[in-house]
Amino acid sequence: MVIIKWTNKFSNESGFVESVDTKAKHFNNTFEYNQAKKYKSDSVARGMISKLVSYGEGDNNDFEILTV
Repeated sequence: MVIIKWTNKFSNESGFVESVDTKAKHFNNTFEYNQAKKYKSDSVARGMISKLVSYGEGDNNDFEILTV
């Protein structure tokens, strides 16, 4: 299982992806590690990161995958 951590490119604030709203095209964040959405594999998380980048979320944030 893995989670996605985000870090704002400008403020260096960071947290975790709690959920992704595909209709509104953004992610909902949490600062609590244990509330982060868990993905089954790196490849599934990478796919979600690609989707987030396509939504424009990569303009302000860097994403990384962490093993739970």
